Amino acid sequence: MNYEQLIAQGNQLREDRRPQDALKCYAQALIDYPDHAAAWNNYGNVLRECGQPARAIPFLQHAIALEPNHVTAHFNLSVCWLLLGDYARGWPAYESRWHYEHLAGLLPKYSQPRWTGQDIKDKIILVEGEQGHGDNIQFCRFLYNLHVLGAKIKFRTTDGLVPLLNQGSIMQEVLKHDQDPGEFDYWVPVMSIPGVLGVTLENLPNPVNYLNVDQNQQQHWLQILGPKTRMRVGFCWSGRRDAWLNRHKGMPFSDICALIRDNPQYEWVNLQTDATAEEEQALADLGVSRYPNTIHSFADTAALIMAMDVVISVDTAIAHLSGALGRPTWIMLNWFGTDWRWLLNRDSSPWYSTARLFRQPAMDDWASVTKKVAKFLSFMKV
Repeated sequence: MNYEQLIAQGNQLREDRRPQDALKCYAQALIDYPDHAAAWNNYGNVLRECGQPARAIPFLQHAIALEPNHVTAHFNLSVCWLLLGDYARGWPAYESRWHYEHLAGLLPKYSQPRWTGQDIKDKIILVEGEQGHGDNIQFCRFLYNLHVLGAKIKFRTTDGLVPLLNQGSIMQEVLKHDQDPGEFDYWVPVMSIPGVLGVTLENLPNPVNYLNVDQNQQQHWLQILGPKTRMRVGFCWSGRRDAWLNRHKGMPFSDICALIRDNPQYEWVNLQTDATAEEEQALADLGVSRYPNTIHSFADTAALIMAMDVVISVDTAIAHLSGALGRPTWIMLNWFGTDWRWLLNRDSSPWYSTARLFRQPAMDDWASVTKKVAKFLSFMKV
């Protein structure tokens, strides 16, 4: 096969969830066409997705040496550094995201200067939310650092988060993503703040909780739920269903149903707001507490989460929200393409002090994960 055929076949094998076979195709391309950067990038990227970022780095660096402006290689390299917990290298490299795929061309352009560490005491700083709900929830913790520096903060974020974040006291204004920010002195993307602050694993702020809920909403949910007679377990089994990574991060519905069916001694509460009618019916048949069409924002979800004894979720915004609220949060992680923020080979998270990580031992092996979750549920006393 020629170079293009080898790369195309490798890409298809990766798409077909056969990463080891994809690596063989890319390896052959490396041997036959050693001066082509894409083969080095692709080989390194799949190594990283297989949980081997340290081994991936030399391949990605060689791709960049061959093609210095190879955007994808730069981005993949940044993810390797972050996955390894090397934030000193990772944050600066992660700025490459603004040239990569869905974020390319989306870096805001303002006449005001971007904040890169200037004195912001008594200055208004516009913090631009970015990417998904979970990213904004995870990184809004750093707004407190800006508050300590004396800044007046405007945060422009995804619409569903505005009611929740408006309950904080440190922000001057929380804006929808397309809302006019008005006057400000500096601006910064929310996921760029830790790089400016020099955040590492050693000094990462890790409070028990940094988000709060409206007490009236919390009481409202307690009334709906009624008196507690069993341990309450909130659950979420899928992220955004149109996202490619959800093929790996999301759990098949049948697996979460099996976990519920095998453990009827708990009060299971569905936190998956986009459950289909068929899924809602299947959950109803299992005796799950469900509240379709009653949750309109993350403020509603947060208030419901506060009534849970534990939240079990795949890697999605619900996991970040529960962790940010300081609730016991058990995050079920995919083996292939584990997100960088969960690091490697650990069952705790430096980002959320109340989180426990349950990792797949092999691709698609959710059964081992749910078996371990069930075991830990049996240990839990509330």
